[in-house]
Amino acid sequence: MVAFDPTDPDFIQNPYPSYARLRSEAPIFFYPDWGTWVLTRYHDIDRLLRDKRLGRIIHHLTPPEELPPAEPGLEPFDAIQKGSMLQIEPPDHPRIRAVVHAAFTPKHVRALGEKIARLCERLADHLEALPGRQADLITAFAEPLSVTVIADLLGVPEADRHQLLPWSKGIIGMFEPERSAAMERAGVSAAAAFADYLREELIPSKRAYPQDDLISRMVVVHAADPERLSEGELVANAILFLNAGHEAVVNVIGNGMLALLTHREQLARLRADPALTGSAVEEMMRFDTPLQFFERYVLEDMEFEGVSWAKGTRLALYYGSANHDPEVFVQPEHFDIGRHPNPHIAFGLGLHFCVGAPLARVELAAAIGTLLRRFPQLELITERPEYQPKNVFRYLKELRVAY
Repeated sequence: MVAFDPTDPDFIQNPYPSYARLRSEAPIFFYPDWGTWVLTRYHDIDRLLRDKRLGRIIHHLTPPEELPPAEPGLEPFDAIQKGSMLQIEPPDHPRIRAVVHAAFTPKHVRALGEKIARLCERLADHLEALPGRQADLITAFAEPLSVTVIADLLGVPEADRHQLLPWSKGIIGMFEPERSAAMERAGVSAAAAFADYLREELIPSKRAYPQDDLISRMVVVHAADPERLSEGELVANAILFLNAGHEAVVNVIGNGMLALLTHREQLARLRADPALTGSAVEEMMRFDTPLQFFERYVLEDMEFEGVSWAKGTRLALYYGSANHDPEVFVQPEHFDIGRHPNPHIAFGLGLHFCVGAPLARVELAAAIGTLLRRFPQLELITERPEYQPKNVFRYLKELRVAY
């Protein structure tokens, strides 16, 4: 039996040695505790993410009488997932992706970039004003940055933004395979509250007073042609953008700044050559990937690398392991801000490649660049930074710094 315990505290703190062993000894194996096959090699995952025989869902190909019964109490969460780009396949996925694509065109992202740069400066001003010039970089900088950017993108009024972070934290817990009953209650409550807010407050407001934001644009599309975008799809994707837009940026800043502050030679290199900021961001995403794995369903009976999978089989594709595969990355355990090439898959690949990747890259580059420019004495003061006991999303409990 393969030795694999994703709940072990040592694994949570640093899973990469385990990934190296799995890539060598058991790159494809069945993990009965989750009822899923685990894959850890880059080339396997690269191929499968592009394989149309896999999908994020299976129920669209399953007769109603064969669908498993809904889990009691989870109906509100399941309902808001229907229509999310994360949980649909063609022909629905391209239809909805086309609706939201305008928010992520190069022109629009450049315009947002100017606002993001100003926001980073304001947050740096806030850090400078804190007594003792010490702070948790996640709560004092990364979280307010990401929430403000996604709130601006969606068009959430400032008076309502305090609700977004608790909703996001509650909802993402539902994607964890080891979730507790308390996490389920929190996730269902957060999903229901956010959906109610969208349906009862934000969507009616945008319908009456449309503005230059994503919700307004989706409301206009829905009003013109509900078959192109239903209200349920509008709600589901607004929630998706909150979670994806918030979690990715916060976790890359946290994990990435920890890597940078514990590799002083790379920190000095980046300070000496700020032009490396873009490649440093890519290396941060590769080195300690914030989305460690994601699942796919087998949509038809298939064979892969000598293994037979029946329709409906679940696969856990470990992005975090793929991004440390020595078959693709030279010295993968070495943090190299100038790494080239760097074909990491932190944003996924294929049909479900992250639509917000261009915006995330602009946001991350602005954040890292501002922090290093404004705080030349920035240093880590957390003796042993700890990670949250999660498997899908990898992120720190805190990152305390002095500056």
